[in-house]
Parts: sequence; C-alpha cells; structure tokens
Amino acid sequence: MTEDLGRATPRSPHDDSDYRGDAAIVIKGVEIPVTVEMKGYREPIDGIYRWIGRVGKNERLTAAVGDAKRIRVIVKTPHSAQEAYLGDPDFWDRFRINGKSTPPFAVATDIDADDPDAATA
Repeated sequence: MTEDLGRATPRSPHDDSDYRGDAAIVIKGVEIPVTVEMKGYREPIDGIYRWIGRVGKNERLTAAVGDAKRIRVIVKTPHSAQEAYLGDPDFWDRFRINGKSTPPFAVATDIDADDPDAATA
C-alpha cells in the first residue's frame, strides 16, 4: 500500500495509467466510440508486453457484446489500433480489455524513464 503522508492531495488510482482518453472499439465490424483507461507491463516470465484496462460504460457497446463473456475486438486510439479481447463487465458495466504485444498507446522507450532507481545510481 502506498503511503500518502505529507501529500496535499491523496494519490489517485489513475496515476499509474499509461493511457486515459478517447478510443474506439471495433466489434463485429462496427466502430463504437468509447473512453478507456489502460496500462501495460512486460511479463517477466515470458517477456511479452501485456496491456490491460477498462472501457467506460457504453450502452451501445453493451448491446453489441450481448451475452458474450469474451470477444475479440480492435482497440483504436489516436496512437494506433491493436487487437485485444473484451471481457465481462464489472458492477459498473465497464468492460475489461486485455491485449499482448504492441499496445494501442505510446510506451516509454527510454530505459532510464522506466527505472526510478536509474536517476540515483
């Protein structure tokens, strides 16, 4: 758990997100505008970059998904478009997104930027 002692404002759970904003989900050939929040990480066991997130509540997307528990989609952002899977919704009707390899958002490529200890070494 992260301590927030001494902070003027509490830490937001969104601070660790790599991308928050407008996107589109292409499902069954139909492009649906949505908002998303995503982040990614390199899986140390297999070395594959994985990215996960949630799609904001969207009635049109809910209708397109229907009863499917998991469905292949394309996630499009201003950065790029990538294949992913849309999973079951949470209690707030936000669908889970997960993908692997290249994400549809920019990723820091500077090793020092990813390693907070590099600046002090």
